[in-house]
Amino acid sequence: MARHKKPASGSTDTHVESKKILVTGANGFVGQNLIRELVKAGHNVFALVRGEAEVPAGVTLLRGDLLKPASLPHIESFDRAFYLVHGLKSDRKGFEYYESMMAVNFINWIRPTGAPITYLGGLGDEAQTLSPHLRSRHLTGAILGSSGLSLLEFRASIVLGEGSLSFEMIKAIVERLPFIPEMKLLNQPCQPIALSDLMKYLTSTISRTEGKHDIFEIGGPDVMNYGELLDMYAEMKGLRRMHVKIPDVETRVIVKALDYSIPEYKEAGKKLAESLIYPTVVHSTKAREFFTDIVPLSAREAMESAVKNSKTTYAPLWEKDFLRELLSDKILTQSGLLSPELLRNLEKVGKLRDMFSRKH
Repeated sequence: MARHKKPASGSTDTHVESKKILVTGANGFVGQNLIRELVKAGHNVFALVRGEAEVPAGVTLLRGDLLKPASLPHIESFDRAFYLVHGLKSDRKGFEYYESMMAVNFINWIRPTGAPITYLGGLGDEAQTLSPHLRSRHLTGAILGSSGLSLLEFRASIVLGEGSLSFEMIKAIVERLPFIPEMKLLNQPCQPIALSDLMKYLTSTISRTEGKHDIFEIGGPDVMNYGELLDMYAEMKGLRRMHVKIPDVETRVIVKALDYSIPEYKEAGKKLAESLIYPTVVHSTKAREFFTDIVPLSAREAMESAVKNSKTTYAPLWEKDFLRELLSDKILTQSGLLSPELLRNLEKVGKLRDMFSRKH
C-alpha cells in the first residue's frame, strides 16, 4: 500500500489515505471526539475499552483492561496508536502508580506491532514540584518515550469544548453559584486550547514520520487565569455575578468546598484544583513552527463555540439548603473559609438573608 509523504512543515493534509488506527481511552472526552474525527476521515478505527462504549458505526471494539495485561486481546498491526488513557476521574488512591502501570502494560502490549504513538499530556514546568496530576502526565510521557517506539507527545493546558471537564466545571460554578469567587488559587495563568484545534493537532500526526520522542507544547494565543475564564462565561451567558473574596486557605479546604458545589466532578475536581497553583502555559514555539497551517482559535472563540454547543444544565445550588450544609462541615468552618467577612459578603448576593436569619 502506497503511503503519503510527510506534509511539508507539519502541514495537515486532509486527503490522507485510510489508516488502521488504535485509540485507547476511547470512552473519555478526547477519545470520543477523536474517534468521530477519524471515522469522518475514513480511517479504520479500533477502540480499546474495558466495558461498554458508544462508538460510531464501523469502529471495532477491543475489550481489555490496561491494569490487567492478561485481559488485553491479541493484536497484529496498526499505522498509529493514540494513548489517551487518563486516571483523572478515578477515585483510586495513588493514581500516579496506576497511571504508570497502565503505560507500562500498554507498551508491552503494543510494542510487537511497532506502531508509532501519539500521546496527549499536560503542560507544566518540570523545574517545579508539580501536582500529582501534572507530574503523572509527564511521567506517563517519559514511560512511553522510553519504549523504543516513536512517540509524539502533545502537552496542553485546559481544553475548551462542549463536554470537556474544564469547560463543564467553569459552567457549573458560574451557573450554580450566585457569585464568582476571588482567590489566589484562580490567579495562575493557563493557556486554553479549543477542542477543534486539539483535534487538528492529534489527527495531523496520523501520516507523520517522527523521531523517537518529540514533545510539542500546544495552546491558543491567549494566556489568562481561571478567574477570567469564569468572568468570560458569565458575560457570554448574560449572568450578573458579583465577585466575593474568599479567604486564603489550604487547597484541601477548597477541594472540600468543591465537593458541595460540583459533586459530580468530585474526584476530577480534586486533582485539577491541586494543579491550579501551577502555571500551565506554552514556552516552546516548536508546535507553531512545525504545524504551520494550524492557527489556534482565541480563548473567546473557543468559549463561544463551547457555550453554543453545550447541552448540560446546572440548577442553582441556592434552591436547596446549601448554606446549612456548608456551615455543618467542620473542615470548612474551622479552616476559616466561612469567615464572618465572607458570610457578610454573601448576604449581599441575594436570596441568602433569610437563610442566614433562619433559626437552626
